[in-house]
Amino acid sequence: MSKGRLFAGVADLYDDVRPDYPDQLYDVLAEAAGPLPAKVVLDLAAGTGLASRALQARGSRVVATDIAPAMLATLRRRTSSVPAVAARAEALPFRAGSFHLVVCATAWHWMNAGAAVEEVRRVLRPGGHLALWWANHRVGDGIAWEDAQSAVFDRWQVERGSRAPDATGVGPRDSAEDLRRRGLDVVVETELTWERTVSREHHLRVLRTHSDNLVLGDRLDELMTEMDAALRPWPQVEERLWGPVVVARVT
Repeated sequence: MSKGRLFAGVADLYDDVRPDYPDQLYDVLAEAAGPLPAKVVLDLAAGTGLASRALQARGSRVVATDIAPAMLATLRRRTSSVPAVAARAEALPFRAGSFHLVVCATAWHWMNAGAAVEEVRRVLRPGGHLALWWANHRVGDGIAWEDAQSAVFDRWQVERGSRAPDATGVGPRDSAEDLRRRGLDVVVETELTWERTVSREHHLRVLRTHSDNLVLGDRLDELMTEMDAALRPWPQVEERLWGPVVVARVT
């Protein structure tokens, strides 16, 4: 299934249940790239607009792009004040020097990094910045409900995390070094962690929006039934999130 179609059936659910990024992230952006108010920002692979809305709320002038029609439809319906354009990061329909800041939230690994960087160079103004960040669940610290969840995923041989689908993509842990190799000046390389407490039902709905689970297609309901049973002892769970944040200046 193509990445453009993968989220077609879950766009509204994605917007409803995916976690917001923490305020600290936007503080990091402002410190690295300058004050966010009035900054013209391009949100690559914006999905339903989670980051677009947060940037707009902080005074930025945001343009969103995505290749998935269903995700863009949800973005336009729920955030009509943000212009949304169907476009690939590797072939952007914007004039050179159009933006102060280009961002990509939990999606850079889907892209052809080399081609995307060249387009980012073109559409950024001199001295502009590219910011990449991710949100992934933390696991593996002996927390009972997380271990129960991991056991189900292991039985199903489901891989987790933001992984590049082919050799042209770059995952979160490799993104800073990759940008350096491409001649960008990395000015921020850090990681953020945050938490949120949600009901078991809410967490299960989140799992229905993860690409590693969506590729199961017709078998997804079967996985979710088994996961629901495994997590039955926990009416609430604390989702522990982490994500690298990389900001690079384009000279």
